Amino acid sequence: MRAHIPRFRLEPRTRRRLSQVLLSLLAALAVLFVLDIPKLIDEVPRVFVSRMMQRPVSGEIVLVTTDRQDGNIDSVAQRQAAAIAALDSMDPKLIVFEGRFPEDDPGIPALRSAIAKARTPVIVAWPATAGQITSRNTLDQPSAQGSLAVSRNAYLPVDGEAVDTNRTSLTGFVFDAEYYLQTGNGDVPILGTTLAGGSFTKTGAYPIDFRFSANSIPVFSLASVEKMVDREAIQGKRVFVGVPRSGNSTLISTPINKSMPSSVVGIIAAETLMSSSLLPIDWFIPFSAFGLLLLSVAFLPRRPRRISYIAMVLASLAAPIVAAYFDRLLPTGMVYTLLAIYGAVRLRSNWRDRVARIDGVSGLANFHALQEDFSKSKGRLIVARVEHFEEILASLEASLHRSFIQQIAQRLAVGSDTAVYTDTTGHFGWFDEMEHARSHITGLLALASAPLRVADRTLDFSCGFGILDIDVSKPRQAISATIVAAETALKRPSRMALVSEQGGFDTDWQLSLHSSLDHAIAHQHIYLLFQPQCLLESGHVVGAEALVRWKHPQRGEISPSDFIPFIEKAGRLKPLTAHTLRLAARSANVALNAGARISVNISATLLAEHDFVSLICDNIAAGGGRPQAITIEITETAKIEDFRTAARNLERLQEKGFHVSLDDFGTGEANLSLLVGLPCDEIKIDRSFVALAQHNERARIVIRALNDTARKAGMRLVAEGIETETEQDLLISLGCVIGQGFLYGRPMRISELLSMLDVRESCEPRKLTLY
Repeated sequence: MRAHIPRFRLEPRTRRRLSQVLLSLLAALAVLFVLDIPKLIDEVPRVFVSRMMQRPVSGEIVLVTTDRQDGNIDSVAQRQAAAIAALDSMDPKLIVFEGRFPEDDPGIPALRSAIAKARTPVIVAWPATAGQITSRNTLDQPSAQGSLAVSRNAYLPVDGEAVDTNRTSLTGFVFDAEYYLQTGNGDVPILGTTLAGGSFTKTGAYPIDFRFSANSIPVFSLASVEKMVDREAIQGKRVFVGVPRSGNSTLISTPINKSMPSSVVGIIAAETLMSSSLLPIDWFIPFSAFGLLLLSVAFLPRRPRRISYIAMVLASLAAPIVAAYFDRLLPTGMVYTLLAIYGAVRLRSNWRDRVARIDGVSGLANFHALQEDFSKSKGRLIVARVEHFEEILASLEASLHRSFIQQIAQRLAVGSDTAVYTDTTGHFGWFDEMEHARSHITGLLALASAPLRVADRTLDFSCGFGILDIDVSKPRQAISATIVAAETALKRPSRMALVSEQGGFDTDWQLSLHSSLDHAIAHQHIYLLFQPQCLLESGHVVGAEALVRWKHPQRGEISPSDFIPFIEKAGRLKPLTAHTLRLAARSANVALNAGARISVNISATLLAEHDFVSLICDNIAAGGGRPQAITIEITETAKIEDFRTAARNLERLQEKGFHVSLDDFGTGEANLSLLVGLPCDEIKIDRSFVALAQHNERARIVIRALNDTARKAGMRLVAEGIETETEQDLLISLGCVIGQGFLYGRPMRISELLSMLDVRESCEPRKLTLY
């Protein structure tokens, strides 16, 4: 005997959270590669760290300014020539100067001579002609202006060249620097790379550590250098000779100063390379870590999960600061982006959940919320069914529906602090202790019999109460069982019924059926078959009737007569009708291409409801259908209670393009009064008339008269239940044009119907000559 190994199963909410995390990960990656939002977010902690963790520079790089204080009038090149000549005698390790002077500077010959005589290596840092490097203008991605080029203003006998340019972000701030600039003559080192010395094999960008304080950089004036005041401070150091502030020096924005000279930025960049501080961490590491954390947190219960979310947000805020303390640059922009996207997804999901739990008319919690709250509730479930609920709503203006439903809920909640749930069909549910339930309901019976005052109207209403007095494990089945008990209670003088009283096989089947309806709709267990309607003489298909079917996982195929009456009795006909309309709409557009219309059966019990028109239109639109492709076939006409409202609703549907058919004409209450009072485009005579006409002259007279009447009234007549060619020939002789029955086809799948129609989805719709 094999041991049973339980399968790992996730709750629907957990699966939904996991899918939300995965979607957020993908969305964050899309943001990374399409937008620069994460990079912009990363700038915020870098600004904070740069300003709060200032540190001194090493002092290995010295800045010499060429501003004059003595009033001498000389050019930029002349001052730099004097500085180089004076510095060379102080034995520095390297001299770098800015090549920012005009081409006609009179001091260029003197500068050329000073460089030629210098024993110290001298390098010139030329400006770039196209300005600054951006994140979208890197070495391998030239800008729209073309590749950046070195702007050489004079030929100088230098040991090397550099480029004085900076890499700016989208905000205009400098956070990073390039190692080399690619030019037509090869790679030229950037100023920071040159000052740092050595040979760097890396390419691309590196972060500048603006924690180095600009105020700690050793600065000497040209006058002090010429007088050799601080010889020991220059000896063995790297010296950078700038241009006068009054010259064409470049000021740029940095995290610590919005107007910092590019020479100072170059020195800080060199200090970063020399000290190997602020080593960048690949963005994928924190992104993956937080992604795994989100996936792990999704499995936690609600309270620990929320605490974990808060901890993750706080950790993401502190992480870059802690990393900077250990000289690591932790990019968290992708983490913030991921958390923001996931938070937005969760908020939207929670909002949709809240909306799904609230009845749109009354604002009360609905039965979907009742099902979710069932397992954690205290006490027994009670369901009250308001008698003639739909009729009362239909008699009220739409603006008064909310007040009416809320007043009922307030009465039912008297003597209890529990929440009251409602649905759209007059059911109200709540939880009550069993020993208190009976006495409470006895009091509610008296209270419910008192009239309600809505605006200027006084309304009488009464309720039947169903009590769940036994343990039912599944919430949906428990709610459905209590609804059945409430329906039973309406027929009793006591107006109370217990679920335990509903015994026998039929009741068990009804409870199972009610609890399975939503599941069947969601999993496509309820589907449609189509029976063709044909021209009697040619057999050409001009329409089809959509017939609902249910394939139960345990019971197999269920006949409509075995489930529709019970669903209607339990007040669940609307969800089934909505599902049927959506399914029919998907097929109707394709059938319309061949000039055929799909007929959908609608119970007459829904005709007079205030939302009947929206029920039809919204679900046909949701299924992608068009009104011109749909015929609304009215069944069970004996149950039309508000005849005037029903007729008005059907007229509104006709105005929108729907056709209306009166089913089973001549049987039951489907009589001439309905034919005159209801706006119809089609009447369908029952199978019993067709069978009777074979041997009954009066039946033949009636059919001929009905056909003539329909034609003169601008309607069409459809004969149902044609099974033999003899019946077909007889109906043709009586003037009938359209028929439906086993002779032309049994109920079939839409693919079979389309093969009969010989239609392709890309075909243009044909004109509906008979419709």
